[in-house]
Amino acid sequence: MSVDGDHHLPGPPETQEEWTRVRRKGRRGLGAGRPQTQTQTEQSPATTATPMPSAPCLSVSEIERDRQRLAGQWKSSICCRQLQELVASHGAESSISQAICFGLGSFNPADGAWEARRRAHLQLAAFLSIVEQMRTGHQQSIRCFFQEPLFNSADREFLESLGHQVVESPEGFGLVDSSTMVFGIHLYRVVYSQALAKHTPAIFVGTPYDVWEDFHGSSDLNWSRMKELDQLCDKARFPEYHDDTIFSSTSIHWRKGDTT
Repeated sequence: MSVDGDHHLPGPPETQEEWTRVRRKGRRGLGAGRPQTQTQTEQSPATTATPMPSAPCLSVSEIERDRQRLAGQWKSSICCRQLQELVASHGAESSISQAICFGLGSFNPADGAWEARRRAHLQLAAFLSIVEQMRTGHQQSIRCFFQEPLFNSADREFLESLGHQVVESPEGFGLVDSSTMVFGIHLYRVVYSQALAKHTPAIFVGTPYDVWEDFHGSSDLNWSRMKELDQLCDKARFPEYHDDTIFSSTSIHWRKGDTT
């Protein structure tokens, strides 16, 4: 799909598929972070090749050990408890048949960076916490899909070992329907635009419209689909994880009634 030509878009043009996250600095919390503007290379798609997934450095069993340790930390956190309570309190508002996680990042990045691995595992844990709470509340199965161009073979095998499905870009965008949860933390505007292009999902977890509006100003932010999502949904701020910015400027959106 096409996106407007605003050169202040906080992300790469559509021809690039690397989903680098919006970085947060300064004060934490909703509205505190500013969507990242483009770097010089992101503004020059003709000279910048789409990055390829790296060769795995960790084995699947090593990734699983990371998951168990970080999932344990997540489950014992106040953030996890608050998230479960928040989702349970809105349980009657939305039911979902599938959940799609976009731009999670690699559990096994090329440089082996621990912070990137940690972020991916904690976001996975949060995503699955919401799914599990929704399953409990509605007594129904929920399929989980993951789309991330930077996944390597170990990432894919790891997620598949947990019973989930990895899809290639842009297949995940086409899977979104009115019974979907879309989950994407600190992603570029172009990714949200493609995920919301055809349907308003039952649940959307990501950077809310007012954060983008605070950064761009309402007169410069011509983004009808995100504004429509904002109007059609009840919203709540995503709980903070300790003193981390991993979920800063993020909201959970529940579509109201039967609007699609």
